[in-house]
Amino acid sequence: MKPIEYFKLANDFFLLKKDRPYILGLMITDLCNLNCKHCRVANIYKRHMSYSEIEKHLRTYYSRGARLLYLEGGEPYLWQDNHYHLEDIIQLAKIIGYLRIHVYTNGTFPLAAHPHFTWVSMDGLAETYRTIRGIPIERVLSNIFKADHQRLGLIYTVNTINSGEIRKFLNFVHFEFPRLKVMFFFHTPYYGVDSLLLSENEKNEVIRMIINCKEEGLPVLNSEAGLQAIASGLYNRPMKISWVVDQTGEYPCCRSYDHPEVCKHCGYSSGVEIALLRSIRLNPIKEMVEWF
Repeated sequence: MKPIEYFKLANDFFLLKKDRPYILGLMITDLCNLNCKHCRVANIYKRHMSYSEIEKHLRTYYSRGARLLYLEGGEPYLWQDNHYHLEDIIQLAKIIGYLRIHVYTNGTFPLAAHPHFTWVSMDGLAETYRTIRGIPIERVLSNIFKADHQRLGLIYTVNTINSGEIRKFLNFVHFEFPRLKVMFFFHTPYYGVDSLLLSENEKNEVIRMIINCKEEGLPVLNSEAGLQAIASGLYNRPMKISWVVDQTGEYPCCRSYDHPEVCKHCGYSSGVEIALLRSIRLNPIKEMVEWF
């Protein structure tokens, strides 16, 4: 922990509201071992960023003010450059000074790296998971069971395939992984409106059900305020406090920055929580501090 750095970050973010990057989302590879129904960005260029490219981006964004790092893909555990692997990027980022490092993974590889937090994508159970991600879920469950040294959270991206399985999924997590919580994202039409996108009525019904589950004590990480903001659409976006860097360029908020249809249907719940945090909404602040 670096109390002075955290104080500076909080002062700039909450009080001074400085307009600068705070979060860097770095897509270190577009290679992935899965072929998920909702994803069209994997295995396009079929290459990893080099270690030197990654170091350049880390240092550049640190100098611009970024202190939180999200390592994404593709599948980050596939990344390598000669003798360098994912753990080497994490350690480099810590040396540079990043305060929190998160890894986003599909969980099909052993969770052997040491970020501050790991997000594992799980969009359903058994056949629902197989329908969306194309493989049995057992390998992912095994890797989560074995990662008792890790701080983990699950990401469940809600779509028309899995929206009816949410309560069952939460009950499963509650009994099988009692230390874990679930962050619910919603399918976002990055590539145009498709059959996976919930209608507004469907989305609002799902949100009411997730809030009910949370009130019943099931492991929902989203704040109630965040879920209500997704339902109403009343939160600030796009945000220039978070930047995404991939092999094609650098983008504020997401790779579909300033695309009206994507912004309208944005289901990136973490971004909503961040937007509410900056407005000093006590409910999201309490939830995130307790969890992280």
